[in-house]
Amino acid sequence: MTSHGVSWRGRTYVAAWMTGQACREVRVRYMPHHDHEIDICDASGKYLGPAHLADAATPEQLDALRTARAERARRLRAEVKAAETLRRQRFAPATTAGPAQRLGALTAAQAGDELAAVEHTDASKLALPDLIPPAAPPADWRTPPSLATRTTPDRPVSLQPEPVPDGPPGRAADPAEDGDAS
Repeated sequence: MTSHGVSWRGRTYVAAWMTGQACREVRVRYMPHHDHEIDICDASGKYLGPAHLADAATPEQLDALRTARAERARRLRAEVKAAETLRRQRFAPATTAGPAQRLGALTAAQAGDELAAVEHTDASKLALPDLIPPAAPPADWRTPPSLATRTTPDRPVSLQPEPVPDGPPGRAADPAEDGDAS
């Protein structure tokens, strides 16, 4: 508990009885669907009192929020219904055995418009991964040539890989050593 009340789940709860109770160790008890009010107990479990949400929304804000949510739900239901109508395939009647023939001719422009609309709603396709190029790695790092060209275009890239020392960093490999430990 602080001088501003009790902070729980990103919200602040206050009550008049909390005055002078700062820095006190408390436990929170709550009803899952009643997050407008919580009950405060001390560390031993003794009930101290209720606390109410400090910056609760006004009734007007709640009404506006309910209206906006209902409108969004209505709009999404209409969009799902339209998408279901577009997805449905219709077939021509058949009086003899044979492959089914689909109905519903589209022009190339209609198909292109619908495919373009789909591309503009897919968030993964709208992402711009190269908007901010990555910073160049430090000069002492060994980087692959492809990364070196992407991060520092003015740095020349050798096509031959540099030899890698066999020992720990800072010590060159001894050419006389044949790798046999005998």
